[in-house]
Amino acid sequence: MAVNFTHILAGTYVLLPSFEHCVPALERPDAEQVVADSHEWCRQGLADLLPPAELATLLAERASLWTILVLPNAPYEFLVAAARYTEYLSILDNALVDKDRLGSDAAYAAEMKAVIDVLFDGETVDKPANEELTIWFKPLRDCLTTLRAYLTPAVWDSFHREVERFFIGCVEEVFYRNSDTVYDFDAYLRMRRNSVGMGMYFALGEALAPPFATEAVDGTEFRERLLGHALDHIALANDLFSFRAEADANDTVNAVATLILSENRTVQDAFDRVGLEVQRNENAFRRTLHETAAVLGPDHAVSAYGGLLWHMMCGNVDWSYRTTRYNGERHQWDGRYRQIVQLQHGSTLFTDKSYRDLVTDGLA
Repeated sequence: MAVNFTHILAGTYVLLPSFEHCVPALERPDAEQVVADSHEWCRQGLADLLPPAELATLLAERASLWTILVLPNAPYEFLVAAARYTEYLSILDNALVDKDRLGSDAAYAAEMKAVIDVLFDGETVDKPANEELTIWFKPLRDCLTTLRAYLTPAVWDSFHREVERFFIGCVEEVFYRNSDTVYDFDAYLRMRRNSVGMGMYFALGEALAPPFATEAVDGTEFRERLLGHALDHIALANDLFSFRAEADANDTVNAVATLILSENRTVQDAFDRVGLEVQRNENAFRRTLHETAAVLGPDHAVSAYGGLLWHMMCGNVDWSYRTTRYNGERHQWDGRYRQIVQLQHGSTLFTDKSYRDLVTDGLA
């Protein structure tokens, strides 16, 4: 669906929700070394996927840092492997959004998913029917081979299921992006829960927590509640920060855009609605985490896993303030987590304004 948001956004100020419980996130002292080690591999392993200038732009987005912030307690080599995988997914995600590349062909995206299943079954994909898939799957095979060494069979199966879920969501997004359909908010969120891809990192988090199966008391109900709130928090927080960049590209697969189109809301009204949902999930997650520790005990595997999920939620928000992926290539984070931003063509400007200033100036 082709929609031009340029006239809606030009210079628009919006108030972000408060993320005061999430930022700053926990950051490792060796974060820059992890990024450097990951990028060294990327410059070689991903060189065939993008021209040098485009690869440099993508690495500047620092998807490796996102991985560090959401998995701050992972062993170093495990973290480097996961960071490489995230950098690869960033390129793949761009291609699946790009209507001139994979984003124009849902069948092609589905073919990619089928080849991934072969990789997870331990078979080699040397020459897929589509020659381009060979280029896409060599670095993915390298990433998965390295990650598998750190995962138990149970976690590997869980990771596979989540990769499959991610591709199902991506294929649905391709169909949606190329249609004239406008989802309502609930239908959009059902799709987004798959395509955001966080389930893959939730599965990697299982490798860092005690095994659930060894616990005498089953914590499945608490775990599912924690996962649900964490997933929606991350998906919708991403949509708040990425809306400007996606609107510039006339990409409407975003919660804010969905509300503007389906409910005829203003940009700020849509931000408020999504922000309220983010905060509702954040508060519900924290309540559930306290309840989990009280009922199951603070040392129960699900309690420990809940702590890992909380780091993921916090790390995702922190990185969103920092990255050029959402905020434009000229963006330089100043270390502050501001709430009033101006949506400009090509960039998001984090301002010193308060909401009171916007009201006084007639901007709210």
